[in-house]
Amino acid sequence: MKRPLWNDKSMLTKNELKALWHRTDFRPLKRFGQNFLVDKNLRDKIFRNVDITPRDSVIEIGPGFGEMTFGLAGRAKRVFAIEIDKKITRILKKDLKLPHNVSLIEDDFLNVDIKKIAAGEKIIVYGNIPYYATSRIIERLFRNIAQLKTIYLVLQKEVAVRITAKPGSKDVGRLSMYVQYYTEPKKIFTIGKDCFYPAPEVESVFLRLEVPSKKKLRVRDERLFFEIIKNAYGQRRKTILNALSGMGVRKEALAILFKAARIDPRARAGEISLEEFSVLSNTFPR
Repeated sequence: MKRPLWNDKSMLTKNELKALWHRTDFRPLKRFGQNFLVDKNLRDKIFRNVDITPRDSVIEIGPGFGEMTFGLAGRAKRVFAIEIDKKITRILKKDLKLPHNVSLIEDDFLNVDIKKIAAGEKIIVYGNIPYYATSRIIERLFRNIAQLKTIYLVLQKEVAVRITAKPGSKDVGRLSMYVQYYTEPKKIFTIGKDCFYPAPEVESVFLRLEVPSKKKLRVRDERLFFEIIKNAYGQRRKTILNALSGMGVRKEALAILFKAARIDPRARAGEISLEEFSVLSNTFPR
């Protein structure tokens, strides 16, 4: 079965996907967290919420069986589809005719040189990413944040809630601070389990991470900044004064720093904003 180029209606249904798997002896692997989009309405809804122009290049993390690849290629200048599963890449090459502007890269995304792919331009990222590797994929992206324009991710709902959580919420944590330091995250919509095959055990969220043209905060030492956040949330039930007292600064000195930063020393980590953490880190002894 040769699949035609994208025409906004072409997409394998669940039955077509099963037939393809049977013919090619493919089985989804749990270790890769493989859940493939089979809902055409959802696919179209995603495309209505992505901003991609013919001037843009796109990295797709895990093209699967082209559920989104053809549509991305129809909008973008070029798509770099990165797939770790060798069986899928063989099927994409042999059974599903990819558009001419798609470069299929058989590799683990965590090993890919994003800077080399971007080649000096700002690139867009789209991925229906495996839940088990979410944190590592986000970390990899942020290490290359200077090369990125916008990041669109389909990920576990629980993780999306944590990413977008604000101070005072029970869900705010280190991940919230980390992602919100580098990007402007926004939950676009929730995705039900039955939109995928095999169906995942949890709901998903389509999330946009907008990369600002310049950093939102002035942080002198990012390593120290994130170390303070790590220590604060590592003992989140303690007051910020007690949580940071293990960083080699006496409580008396810490109290002075908190006063200068206008932070209540009795506050807990989850009550402190990203801006307050940045002020604190900029005055913290190194």
